[in-house]
Amino acid sequence: MNVRSLSLLKAFTIAVLLSLCASNAFADGFNIGSASNYGLLFQGGGGNTLQITNVTVNGNVGVGNTGQATDSGPSTINGRIDFSAPNTGQFSNNNAGNVITGGVHYSVGDVTSGLNTVNSLSQTLLGLAGTSVSINGNTTVNASAGAVFIVNGQTVHVFDASAFTNGGGQTLTINGTSSDLVAINLDGLGNIQFHGGIIFTGGIGGDSVLFNIGGGNYSTLTGASSLDINNNGGTAGIAQGIFLDPNGAISVVNATVQGRVFGGDSHDFQYVSGATLTAPSSVPEPGSIMLLGSGLSGIGLLLRRRRQQ
Repeated sequence: MNVRSLSLLKAFTIAVLLSLCASNAFADGFNIGSASNYGLLFQGGGGNTLQITNVTVNGNVGVGNTGQATDSGPSTINGRIDFSAPNTGQFSNNNAGNVITGGVHYSVGDVTSGLNTVNSLSQTLLGLAGTSVSINGNTTVNASAGAVFIVNGQTVHVFDASAFTNGGGQTLTINGTSSDLVAINLDGLGNIQFHGGIIFTGGIGGDSVLFNIGGGNYSTLTGASSLDINNNGGTAGIAQGIFLDPNGAISVVNATVQGRVFGGDSHDFQYVSGATLTAPSSVPEPGSIMLLGSGLSGIGLLLRRRRQQ
């Protein structure tokens, strides 16, 4: 084998291995595009404000349209605050104790792109005839019982809630495998309150369960029911999953959230009073790492043999 052939083989092998890792390295979850870069995404319609006070965000924050943000602190944001609009003075940092590790950025296209993706996803899910489920207090939902649809190339188990209660100390359990995707439509039930806990069993992950309040006017970003998450700092339970309310007001108060909160209507978004949100992170699967390591080791052995010849 000549040097040119060996170089081509090396380049081809690395390309194949990286391609395999790109497609298999991360755990399953909803395809939410650039919204996956954010823990909080605020619609920001009508120039309204994301109000941040005495909170923690482990992840990035995005503010869309002409929205504003005020951080009265003391707050810790382990990530960025991104605005889709150019800098017009729409961010107010009102506490010297605030920590924003990734800084504040403007004209960030990922914010608009991410909002467009999740708004479209909300509409699509709302139009599907899911399996009817009544969620009243301590309830278990098995992913396999949901009506199956292909959404954006992914197989999704869809449920339509006919009733919803998740009060303090009450637990909603979602049971499914690591490859399951579950969407629960919560439209038409009035204002939605997550005041209890959400538990995942069977291996299903945080980016694989989506609660879609939906409804309202997706053009004006108005008219849907509100979303309220308050579990008394996690003592009443922990909120897990993707919480999507494009056209309703959102408040996350004194809550512990392991997941993402997207939406917020043309209305102020309250993220206050000791709330802590931790966005899911994609971690390479061991099998993909082993595959890459084996492939690179093989190339190394081939090169050593070539040098010996």
